[in-house]
Amino acid sequence: MLERIESRNVRYAWRVIQRKVRLRRRLRSDFVRDGAIVFGATMFANVLNFVIHFALSRELGVVNYGVFGTLLSALTIFGTPVAFITLVVVRFVAEFHAVGDRAKIRVLSNRILIFGASLGCAGVVLGVAFQRPIAHYLHFSDSRVVAMAALTMAIAFALPAIRGVLQGAQDFTRLAVSTSIEAVLKIGLAVGFVIAGWGVSGAFLGYVLASAVSFAYTMFAVRRHFSPEPARLMIDLRRLMQTTGGIVAGTIAVTLLTSIDLPLVKHFFGASTAGIYVAVTVCGKMLLFVGGFVPTLVLPKATAQAAKGESAASVLRQGIGVALLFGVAGLAFFFLLPGLVVRITYGAAYIAAAKYIFAYGVAMSLLGLTNVIVMYKIGLHKFDFVLPLIAAVVAEAGGIYLFHTTLWTVIAVVGAVNAAALLVCCLRIPLHLPSHIMGAPVQPTGSSPASR
Repeated sequence: MLERIESRNVRYAWRVIQRKVRLRRRLRSDFVRDGAIVFGATMFANVLNFVIHFALSRELGVVNYGVFGTLLSALTIFGTPVAFITLVVVRFVAEFHAVGDRAKIRVLSNRILIFGASLGCAGVVLGVAFQRPIAHYLHFSDSRVVAMAALTMAIAFALPAIRGVLQGAQDFTRLAVSTSIEAVLKIGLAVGFVIAGWGVSGAFLGYVLASAVSFAYTMFAVRRHFSPEPARLMIDLRRLMQTTGGIVAGTIAVTLLTSIDLPLVKHFFGASTAGIYVAVTVCGKMLLFVGGFVPTLVLPKATAQAAKGESAASVLRQGIGVALLFGVAGLAFFFLLPGLVVRITYGAAYIAAAKYIFAYGVAMSLLGLTNVIVMYKIGLHKFDFVLPLIAAVVAEAGGIYLFHTTLWTVIAVVGAVNAAALLVCCLRIPLHLPSHIMGAPVQPTGSSPASR
């Protein structure tokens, strides 16, 4: 009897030891460590961004804050192409970094810098030239704020793409420092200049200086990944266009799937109901926001594994696992305390949104998983997700157009379409795609396996 008890105790102790070993391995994994860095930096920057708007909305007043917010939204729209360029940079730098081709990273970084700076300078020239007509159209009393807003484009068009070099090289610590520097300086400078009485122009001047300091640090950090000598960079235009087209189409489709329901609800429902739905979508998209760091990790890591001819399946498993972890945790909070979520986010006036946020959160969690798979496939140069995602956008718009009797039916359409999009994107997931099958985006210098 004693021997049997001792045997059970030994087996139990052995299982406990094995669990601890597996847990330590997971905690030591690059994905978990890098994920913690990116998540922490992203949350830190976004919290500070909220604080900036909280402070500026009170210091500027309703009218001037409206001017600031309008110009900031315009810059976001005009800067959309930069997001696509950044993903292309991440994709290519990850390949070069995986095979140790630092000479190509140097040349690509310099070209991206020149291209981004050229776009930014063109934006500044246009903004200054048309500041009066723009100010007149937007009913601004001072046209100089348009010129100051345009000045931010000189750096804002180049900074994200240069940060893409750090992301592609998986230098997530310096990437986190770069974003944190910008966020901290924006609070100190933008808010400080507004308090000093410089108004909206001062706020944008603070943004310019904060981005400039972050840009200087980022360039210093990027140079650590350069070789002493550059190399010829022979771009395969067909492959470049295929990669860019896939990234642009996939990113736009995912973006539309997160937002196309709002204008349709505004059209078919009354103002009060549409306002409640806005609160529902903002709460639901918190799950996308919290887990948004996962695709940032998946793209460069999957690209690097494939470029080395190794299986990237572990990257996908970890990405989906982390996304599910955050999604389930968020959904549990939505299910147990929906009223608290709405009150904290919007206040008691929007409490009618509480009954919808769990269902909408499920739909957004499905879309978050889809985005992880999309980034994984981009990393492996597989773009079979493009047409299904475009079809999903059409299906969601058509479904809401046909079935919009209540907000429940709208949310059901959104959830069903996102589930179908996830299912289709999961089909034919490449778990192992050697680099000689992928093909190289550029002509290698000889250090890359693709040169053979």
